[in-house]
Formats: sequence, C-alpha cells, structure tokens
Amino acid sequence: MSFAATARDPPPMAVSTYARLIGLVLALAALVVAFGPPRLIARRLGRRFGERTPVLFQRLLCAGLGVTVSRHGELEAEAAGLIVSNHVSWLDVPVLASLAPMSFLAKSEIGGHGFGRALVAMQGAIYVDRERRRCIPAVNARMAETMADGCPVVLFAEATTGDGNRLLRFRSSHFEAIRQVAASGDGNPALIQPVYLHYCRLGGVPMVRFERPRVAWYGDMTFLPHFFRYAAGGGVTCDVYCGAPIRVAPDMDRKTLARVTEAAVRTLAAEVRAGRAPAIFAGGEKA
Repeated sequence: MSFAATARDPPPMAVSTYARLIGLVLALAALVVAFGPPRLIARRLGRRFGERTPVLFQRLLCAGLGVTVSRHGELEAEAAGLIVSNHVSWLDVPVLASLAPMSFLAKSEIGGHGFGRALVAMQGAIYVDRERRRCIPAVNARMAETMADGCPVVLFAEATTGDGNRLLRFRSSHFEAIRQVAASGDGNPALIQPVYLHYCRLGGVPMVRFERPRVAWYGDMTFLPHFFRYAAGGGVTCDVYCGAPIRVAPDMDRKTLARVTEAAVRTLAAEVRAGRAPAIFAGGEKA
C-alpha cells in the first residue's frame, strides 16, 4: 500500500519543529542518563525506585511530539492485571505509559540497540521473540511474575499494528499469563482491563479516515520516514477509553479470555466510532 496514496503530504518541517525535536531528544537523553542506570539496578535487586520516572519521561515525550492524551474512565493500574489494547502506532506506548507505571510486552528487536535498551530498561519491558514459539511459556511466566508483583503489563493482543480503522483478531498465547496469576492462589486479584485507543484529531481538527496513516504505522512503513511525516503534520489527540476490568477465574482458559477481551475492546470501538459514549470504568465493580 502506498502511504502517499492514503494521506495528503504534510508541509515540510519548519525550523522551529527541528529545534523542538532536538531539544526533546537532549532532555530525554539527560533523563535516561540520570535515572536509567539506578532504576535498572533497583529492578534487578527487586527494589522499587523511581516508579514514576517513566511516567514523567513519557509525558515529556508526548508533549514534545505534540500528543494530547485524554483518558476516559479509570485505569486499574494498581491491581495485578493485564491491560489489553488495540495497536495502531509507535505512539501507543508513550500514550499509555504516560498514564501510570506499567510494563510492556515488547518484540525482542526493540532492545537490540544501546539507546533502545536504555529506554526499555527504564520503562520496564518483557521481551518476546515471536519467531520462537517454544519461548512463549517462559515469557508468560515472566509476565505473571511481573503482574503478581503489582505492576500491570500491557499486551497488544493483535500482535501487530493496524490501520486504525479496524481491529485485528486477538492472539490468545499471552493470555495464559493472567490465567496463571488467577490460579496462583496468592490472594492477588487477576484482572484484564480492555482499553481502546482512538486517535481522533490531527493538527487540532477531526481526523478523517484517509488521514489515519499519518499516525497509524503498519504494513511495510519504515519508522524514520513515518516519524518525520508525522512530526511535520502537527500534533495529534488520542482518546484512551478504559473499559471495565474483567475478573479472571482460575478455570478460564486463554482462548476464552482472548475472545471475551476482544469483544470488550470491539464494543468500546463500535460505540466511539458511532459517536456514542462507551461504557467506561468509573471504579468500583468489575465485570
């Protein structure tokens, strides 16, 4: 698919935009140098240090990239749970991570370079090599351990990004992790919170369907051209809709959990796209 055929070309980036991006990179690099190594050491020692630092980092990143995050509903970030969201763009990670401390299930290649490793170490991530399915049980065990320690894990269950106009079928492999938390019997709640990310405004005006590739990163798009095309086009607004957490019973299997969660995210998406107010989580009772 040709990117140029699906969205109008943005104007060339202004000098002020380049200056803002350079300032953003310097500020974030300083934050990584100052807090990255101590946080990594603390995590390896099982200590809690700088838990809010990644949130500050991602909020600075969103501000520098012109991303306005609007949360609708409560994010059950304190529970031992799995946050399951649709996946549209590389922007999804800073959008979600700007809301609360959390860890992410990430592709192994993301940590393959020095600066990427530093960013991931500070944020917190569990790596998965999607080409080596025999490693999935170990990844699920690490996810379960992280959730049981009180840190929610974000799962993009489509396992890839989409065009922002539709949801792909959810893969069930990593729902096994939250089932393990439920089966552990250690008293921690086992919850899945469905989340729908809706990029709704571009440059301050409502985003129409053919403009979504300015934000959506999918198919054979390469990162840097997409990044600069986005940066030249003005800021974006992302609405984050938090659905009611789904309580996981020990006898529920991963495929059932995937289907139930997918249905919940699809319901949020359908309501938003129809212009109706979706049923968001206001705290208290869980589904």
